[in-house]
Amino acid sequence: MKPTIILTQKNVCAFLGLIMALTILWSANAEAKVDTINEVIPMELKEIHEVSEEAILFFEIDMEEVKEQPTITFINKYGVIVAEFYGDKSTLKNKFKESIEKGKFITAFGKHEFYLM
Repeated sequence: MKPTIILTQKNVCAFLGLIMALTILWSANAEAKVDTINEVIPMELKEIHEVSEEAILFFEIDMEEVKEQPTITFINKYGVIVAEFYGDKSTLKNKFKESIEKGKFITAFGKHEFYLM
């Protein structure tokens, strides 16, 4: 008769694998419980105030305070805005030709261009 040895390398590895699998299942189950708890928390209720149309008609907006988007913006190597130019691109490029040629074009978004000084 052959003696059975319980502590073989295969048995120890299989046991460790089983423990790891159970740990993974336990942590996944714990995370799932946390997610469901977060979904159940209600948001604050905000009061809704009705405003009459007459009150809206008397409200005036001063459009002079609204800042339009600059057409050309110069920034330095730290990302700080050095200069902003407003108006037509062609007019600005004619007026500030030297500055625009010295600056390196970075990117454009719509009508807005960015240059690195």
